[in-house]
Amino acid sequence: MLNIIKSLNYSARRDTVNWITIFTLLVLPGFAMYLSGLINGDSINKMTPSAYFASKEMATVFTLMILGVMIFSCKLVSGDAGDKTINYEFMAGHSRTKIFVARMIAGLLWGAGIIYITTLLPLVYLNALYGWGEETNRTEVLLRCLLLIFPLIRSTALYMMIASLARSAGKGIALSYASYMLIAIVTSVFQEVFEIDITYPTGMTNAAFLLVSQNSRMVVINGKSVDLFDTAVTGDMVWKTITVSLVFTAIYMTIAYINFKKTDRD
Repeated sequence: MLNIIKSLNYSARRDTVNWITIFTLLVLPGFAMYLSGLINGDSINKMTPSAYFASKEMATVFTLMILGVMIFSCKLVSGDAGDKTINYEFMAGHSRTKIFVARMIAGLLWGAGIIYITTLLPLVYLNALYGWGEETNRTEVLLRCLLLIFPLIRSTALYMMIASLARSAGKGIALSYASYMLIAIVTSVFQEVFEIDITYPTGMTNAAFLLVSQNSRMVVINGKSVDLFDTAVTGDMVWKTITVSLVFTAIYMTIAYINFKKTDRD
């Protein structure tokens, strides 16, 4: 199984689309901050990790980075469906279960792993340049970032399931994007029309909940007025994020596995 993972990783590293996607993910935070006016000649010294989180820019960038999750997860799971490369894995004597598990692991490493790292990178280099900042509590924000991995894995599992069912990376990406937009529309309708906040039913809304703080109060720190945001992490937030994410991940993987076991791959 390890050899299958290495082979998939080798193929992924030789894929130009993947490298273009990684480059885009790396420059996206800076580009987004520039467009929103958070970095310019007057305010660049104020762009701390705390301000990056409090301004909701981190949440905005993450929603765009989800497109990278779709690309990586779908290509790792079904990128070779067209040329039937998977048949060589069967011919090498690997069981369907080992092949399936290897592809899911590779998909998670590229889909969830790379996106998680690129999401947190701005916090690292902004902190190194300007310090943390005053708007948020660093420990609480970092705990929220730690919890983020669970809805991210859940979303990656959903897109891998879709790609596996579609048996095509292209179709998987298209259907994943369609599901993403559908979730966004339904969530917006519930919030605007029915005034109901959806948090844990989907991975994206759970992630947005972790990366956004609505409550703030004005305080004076060192003679300067600062908006101090409430980033407290409750026990309810922790156990629901972890439990619901793991349950849905298991459901998505089970559906994908049943389909993979029963579907002819010739």
